[in-house]
Amino acid sequence: MRPEEFTRQLDELQNFIGHGIAYLSAWHSLTPKDKTSSDALNRYNSFFSTAHNALLWAALMQLAKTFDPDRRTISLRSLLTAAKNDRKNLTPHSTEEDLLDIERRIDDNEKLLGKLKRLRDQRLAHYDSTISEVSLNYREVKKLVKEIETLYNRLRSGHDGQHTAFRLLAREVKWHTSKVVGIMRKEKARASRRVKRAEDTAVRKDTGS
Repeated sequence: MRPEEFTRQLDELQNFIGHGIAYLSAWHSLTPKDKTSSDALNRYNSFFSTAHNALLWAALMQLAKTFDPDRRTISLRSLLTAAKNDRKNLTPHSTEEDLLDIERRIDDNEKLLGKLKRLRDQRLAHYDSTISEVSLNYREVKKLVKEIETLYNRLRSGHDGQHTAFRLLAREVKWHTSKVVGIMRKEKARASRRVKRAEDTAVRKDTGS
C-alpha cells in the first residue's frame, strides 16, 4: 500500500469512528434521565423512540466497521496489518513495538469485539429472528469507544503525527441534543400550563364565578 492510500484509508476510518461516536452521544443524550424529560419526549413518542433506536443501531454499525477483519474493508485491523508489513513507509513515527502493542490491545478486547460483531451480524445486518440473544451494555460500549479512540490516534500519529479529538465531537453532539431535550421540556411545561388554564376557566364557568 502506498502512503497516500494509507492516508486516505485513515481519513475514511476517522469518518467511521466519528460518526459512530456522534450517533452514540446523541443516543445517550436522548435517553431520558428523569420523568420530566421522559414526559416531554413522549409527547412525540413515535418520532423520538424511532430516532433513539436508529441512533443506537447506527452507532454500533459504525463501530463494528472499525474492527472488521476482512482485508477488503477499511478497519484498524487491515491498516495495522499494512503498517506491520511496511512500517518505515506507512508509520515512520512508530516502532515495531508500538505496532505490536496496538495489536495486543485489540486482542485484549477480543471478547467485547466478538459481542459487537455478533450483534452486528445477527441483530443489525441480517435481523435473524432465530438467533440467540446478544447484548452490550452502555459501559461496555463506552469502554470500546475509548479503546477505538486511543488505538486510532496511535496508528494515526505513527503515520503523520496527527491526533483527532473525537471527544470534542461527542461533547458538541451531547450539548446540541441536550438543547433539543430542553426545548421539549419547556414546550411540555407550556402545554401543561395551557391545559391547566383551560381547566380552571371551565371550572369557573361551571360554578358561575
